[in-house]
Amino acid sequence: MKRFIALIALPLMVFACGGPEKYDISGNIKNMNQVPVTLQKTQNGEWTTLDSGHVENGEFSFSGQLNHPQMMRLQFGKQRGTVNFFAENSDIQVVGDKDSLQSLQVKGSEIHNQYEQFQSRLDDYNRQMQKAVGEYRKAAQNNNEEAIEKSRNQYQSLANERQDYVEQYVASHSNSVLSPYLTQRHLLSFVGYDKLDSLYTGISPEVQQTKYGEAIKERLDVLKRTQVGQPYIDITLPDTSGNSVSLSEYVGEGYVLLDFWAAWCGPCRKENPNLVEAYEKYHDQGFEIFGVSFDRSKDAWLKAIDRDNITWPQVSDLEYWDSKAGEKYGIRSIPSNFLINGEGKIVEKNLRGEELDKKLQEIYGEES
Repeated sequence: MKRFIALIALPLMVFACGGPEKYDISGNIKNMNQVPVTLQKTQNGEWTTLDSGHVENGEFSFSGQLNHPQMMRLQFGKQRGTVNFFAENSDIQVVGDKDSLQSLQVKGSEIHNQYEQFQSRLDDYNRQMQKAVGEYRKAAQNNNEEAIEKSRNQYQSLANERQDYVEQYVASHSNSVLSPYLTQRHLLSFVGYDKLDSLYTGISPEVQQTKYGEAIKERLDVLKRTQVGQPYIDITLPDTSGNSVSLSEYVGEGYVLLDFWAAWCGPCRKENPNLVEAYEKYHDQGFEIFGVSFDRSKDAWLKAIDRDNITWPQVSDLEYWDSKAGEKYGIRSIPSNFLINGEGKIVEKNLRGEELDKKLQEIYGEES
C-alpha cells in the first residue's frame, strides 16, 4: 500500500478579475553585457520564441500578454544557458549573476513561487531516488543480491511516494493552472484512463480551458478510444521488406495481440521469450501477434527480430516515439499491448508473462 504523503498548504492561484492585463519582465544580470536574450514558451511540445533582444549592461525587458499563466523561459545567447519560470500577467524581475544563470531569482510571479515550493519537494524525492540508483549499481557490481533487492524496493517505494505527492498536489490545487501543467509533465505517461479522468474532472472549468487542460483532454480522448470494450483502431505500416501491412489483415478470426516494442527497450526484449512461447503454443489454434516497433534503426530492428526468434508479423515506420501507430493508441511507454478478439474489440491490455499465458489458456484451453 502506498504511503500517504501530507502536503504543505499552499495558496491557490485563481483566475481573478481585475488583475494586471499584461506581463512586464525585466532583468538585472550582473556582469553581462551585449548578450542576445530570447523569451520563449512552449507550443505543440516545442519551445518557440515570443520576443528577442539584448542584455545591455545587465538589463533587458519584455512585455506582452498571456491568456493564462504558463511556463516560459529566457535563453541567453546560444550556449550561455536558460532559466525556466512560471509567468503570469504581472511585473516580474529576473536577477542574478551571469556566472550562475541556473540560480537566477524570479520575483513578482506568485504562481512561480508556488511552483518552486512544489519543485523543491519533488527534488528531494529525485535526490533520494538517485541515491537508490547508485546503491543498486554498487550492489550489482558486487553481485550482492540482498542489496540489489533492497535498493530496488527502496527506489520503487520512493517512486510511488513521489507519484502520490504529485497526485495529491494536483487534486488539492484544482483552481491553479499548475494542476494540469504538473499532470501533463509528471503523470500523463504513468496513469491510466480512470485516474486521469478523475484528475481532469476535479480541475475547475476555467483551468480546463488552458492549453495544459486541453492537453489532458486530448490524452483522455485517445485513452478512451483504446479502453477495453472499444473497437480496435486499424494501422498500416511498412513491414521488414518495406511492404505496407495493415492490422486489419489479421483481425477477424482468432485473437490478435497488438504488441508495441523496440530493439533498444530492455523490458521489451526480456518479455519477448514469453511471447515466443505463447506464439508457439497457441498460434495453430488461431492466436496471432502483430508487432509494432518503435525503432529508429532498421538494422537494429532486424537483428532483434532474428536474435529473439520472432516469427510473427512485424511493422515499423522507424519513427521512434513519433510512431504513427503509437500516436493512435496513445503509447507513452513500452512494452505495451492490446488483445483484440475476432469481433475486433479490445478485450485486455498489457498482458505479460504468466498473465498472458493464463488469458490464452482461458481462451484456448491447455495446449493439446
